[in-house]
Amino acid sequence: MRPSIVIGSGDGDLCFIARYLLEQVGFEANLQPDADDMLIAVGRDSVCALLIDGRISEAVLACEKACTLRRERPIVVVALVDPTAHGQGLAFLNAGANEVFVRPVPPSHLLRALTTPRAGERLVHGEVEMDISARRVWRASRPIYLPRIEFAILRHFLLNPDAVFDRWAIIKNCWPRGVFVDPRTVNVHIGRLRKYLYVDGAADPIRSVRGIGYGLHPANSLSVQGRERWSGRD
Repeated sequence: MRPSIVIGSGDGDLCFIARYLLEQVGFEANLQPDADDMLIAVGRDSVCALLIDGRISEAVLACEKACTLRRERPIVVVALVDPTAHGQGLAFLNAGANEVFVRPVPPSHLLRALTTPRAGERLVHGEVEMDISARRVWRASRPIYLPRIEFAILRHFLLNPDAVFDRWAIIKNCWPRGVFVDPRTVNVHIGRLRKYLYVDGAADPIRSVRGIGYGLHPANSLSVQGRERWSGRD
């Protein structure tokens, strides 16, 4: 499942542009023009961020309610206000918004704010650790450089550590939209990811399920003293 970002706005141009940009970098966009429906959508586990338009009814109150969900998981909340709505911008910040932008705002600024995790947020599975915002990966405290596709595959696995994905699902979630990828190409990148993550004496972190696809081995089996030895083979 792709991480999802909710767009709370009735502005068609904003919604369509935001959806296109988010899908290009691997996120699903959930468009909600109504504050109540927006809050229902934000409550889903796959949601990692919310863009809330100050033009929707009860926008600041909805922002405050959305921010309470941070008690359960990290959610980035970004607000967008009109040039004359300075008081609303301050209200959004007091309600808990991470950032407030005044129209017009470059789409790249919105994209950065919505897709960059807050400082200190990391994905950890056994001795595999990822800092998404810094694009850094470690295995048993050793820094590892991963190319774009291998990084995207590992991020997808770390976001869903108990799942196994077929090749088409991996392509959908880890490659740019509109690019044809032969399913056999996934095998090549999985093999490369295994080699990048190799630590002498450690277990293979990537699980292969014959006839289905790939996922992660349980976290407690990935220590350097793990019983399952490997050599980076597919």
